[in-house]
Amino acid sequence: MNANTKRNPLSKSLASLALALLLCLSIALPVLAGAGDSAAEPALAVITKIYRIPVNTDIPVSEFTFTFTKLGVNDGTDTTGMPDLGENGSISVSFGPTDTPAFPPIGNVRYFVKETPDIIDPLPKNGSSWGAGAGIYKYLVKENQSGIDLTLTLDDDEYPVYSTAEYELWVYVEEDINGTLFPKYVIGYYIPGKPDEYYPGTPGSGKLDPTPGTEVPGTPDEIYDLLSQIIFTNRYSKTDGKITDPDPDLNALAIKKQVTGNSPNYGVYYEFDVTVITPDEKDPANPKPYKAYIVDKDGNYIDLDLATNPNSKDGTGVAPDLEQDYITFVSGQLKKIHLKHDERLVFYTLEVGAEVRVLEKIEANTKVKYERTFSTAGEFPMPTGTTGTWGFPRPEGNNPPDVGPHYTKSGAGANLATFYNNQTGLPPTGITVDNLPYIVLIGSALAGLGVFAILKTRKKDKYEAATDEIYEVE
Repeated sequence: MNANTKRNPLSKSLASLALALLLCLSIALPVLAGAGDSAAEPALAVITKIYRIPVNTDIPVSEFTFTFTKLGVNDGTDTTGMPDLGENGSISVSFGPTDTPAFPPIGNVRYFVKETPDIIDPLPKNGSSWGAGAGIYKYLVKENQSGIDLTLTLDDDEYPVYSTAEYELWVYVEEDINGTLFPKYVIGYYIPGKPDEYYPGTPGSGKLDPTPGTEVPGTPDEIYDLLSQIIFTNRYSKTDGKITDPDPDLNALAIKKQVTGNSPNYGVYYEFDVTVITPDEKDPANPKPYKAYIVDKDGNYIDLDLATNPNSKDGTGVAPDLEQDYITFVSGQLKKIHLKHDERLVFYTLEVGAEVRVLEKIEANTKVKYERTFSTAGEFPMPTGTTGTWGFPRPEGNNPPDVGPHYTKSGAGANLATFYNNQTGLPPTGITVDNLPYIVLIGSALAGLGVFAILKTRKKDKYEAATDEIYEVE
């Protein structure tokens, strides 16, 4: 009796604990994934695709496909009786030129975001798909490393980056009130070491909700909370300009120097701070270096080894690259460049949508203005008395402001910033206006001497005439 008396409370406690765990599980699962109600209304599951494309870059026709590989039922590896998810084992989502970004650009990157169709919906609703009976059907989800329609002639002109993330998708199958098998829940799991770039750092082992969203995200951070958490992020960028047999006039970006004024000095070098920030590289963690060249007005490449040239050469290209002296730019790093009249700094391999920053050091007796053909195109003259530098971008409060950022646009040779230096202070004769008071004094003195000489000459003539008359009387 005593034993039975002790055993009963223990049994009741275990039963209560099991019931509590079951209740917790039944509550937790719907939080992580939308629950299906019956075979007619099973659980929903989709995949979120994030497509990152720089500003000013056309969206290529793209179709991204995700495959579902059968792993087994419950804890086993037997795939017998497992259906193909999606359409015959895969599901796709497409993008094209008419698509619009999900929200305003973040820096120089636009986000195009879509969800795939429901991967459960193509399956019959009569329960026949679930041949292994009730249980957990497990699948591996991956993205095909293809789908972006590349249209340029060289592979290096376009940079497609596909997601290498992997997930497990677990479909919880049970019977509805009519005894028909159906997906009650669908839950996603991270694959250790296979994160998508959207997730910062190393993802944990927590559950992911694949149910479709009902709200539109306003920022990248809201994608995880509002859409399916099975996320694959892809990138695409392209360069402009003529890459093979480069033509300086068909570049991706050019910074040009022009000297004007009544007495211009074409031999003076002017100093520039130039920064380019590229939107997408093939490997975002290791920014790609870019070669830039200096050419004259006729397109001849400048020899940077000359003792009179103040630029620092980073190398000389060899075949099949351009065999000329070049300067290396790394995304986000400022570089000091020196240009004289009719010289240009040209880039051939810069992505469309790159941010450009150019500031010229103001020299004495010069007034700077620049014209830009990209971003907010126009002419920006320097106010009289400005010191330091003049260029772009400049924040509000400047006169005039030129608020950035400024991004390159698509079109070979379409991105040009020309800086003019108008040299002042020397009249055409070479006499400065600062000497004008002295010139007036000297002129007045010379005029006085002239008058004095004339008067003295006239007096002398009168004296000689009078003397001649005296001698004639005698």
